[in-house]
Amino acid sequence: MALLAATMVGVAIPGSTASGTESGGHQSAGPAAPASSGVASRRETHLVLPRGELFEPLVADGRWPRFSGEYQLRLGTDEFDRLAVVSFGESFSLVRSPQYDWGEWEFGIQAMVDAIFDMDKKSSDLSNEDYLIGLTGSVRSDGVTTQFRVYHISSHVGDEYLIANGLTRKSVSFEVIDLLASYEPRDWMRVYGGGGVLINPHPAYDLIVTQFGVELTSPLTFSSRRVTPIFGTDLQLRQENDWIPEVAVLCGLRLANPEDDVRRIEVFARFYHGRSPDGQFFDQTIDSLGLGVRLGF
Repeated sequence: MALLAATMVGVAIPGSTASGTESGGHQSAGPAAPASSGVASRRETHLVLPRGELFEPLVADGRWPRFSGEYQLRLGTDEFDRLAVVSFGESFSLVRSPQYDWGEWEFGIQAMVDAIFDMDKKSSDLSNEDYLIGLTGSVRSDGVTTQFRVYHISSHVGDEYLIANGLTRKSVSFEVIDLLASYEPRDWMRVYGGGGVLINPHPAYDLIVTQFGVELTSPLTFSSRRVTPIFGTDLQLRQENDWIPEVAVLCGLRLANPEDDVRRIEVFARFYHGRSPDGQFFDQTIDSLGLGVRLGF
């Protein structure tokens, strides 16, 4: 009777439905193994262009490659007041290993173009664009998922911003090698951490970056498990910034098919304090509050 009542009001009771997908969506990174005599068999073949990724996108990290749009207020800064922030990017799995006794591995790529537009200008001036391209390698073993990345970032100031301010472009580019590991102590909780090193940065930034975070995926869902509240906080500490924390806090709603949540739409609100994520303005400390929507594939 409780299950029937919950279905009528569109609220799912945790554990009351027989689905093989966790609320965090981590089982969607590969097809479910069929059961045989009560024992799950392992996949014994390589997958080419598999759905999803072993290492799930970081919920609160605004620099993680994804398709998104965000209306953002910059607080207490002279440079911008209202911005439209647009990102076109994705993490893309190329090949995934068979499921061995110890776990599985995966290789993929990441790419993203990130741009900001000054909404206080009559023509909504393009003010900054950043480009990211990289390679990823991930391993999942004993409940821990680890990702190794090598990627390049370059930053370019918008032509309209240059013309309006009579400035010249700063040449900002660098490569990064980093390693992140994530673990889910509960179905509804994920913790992660790691660090990286900048290679050949221009200008000459200090090299060390660390990153940590916690993500919560609500066990209470709505609309027949299609809508799930999410929360995340991301903390980054940079040698360049004298180890002063850069903090992002995000809360939102995830809309997805409960049987295959690789494809998803997320509506979110995010607060950020720290160095500007926009390459041409990285030396500025900002506070921002944004409302946005993003897509997952």
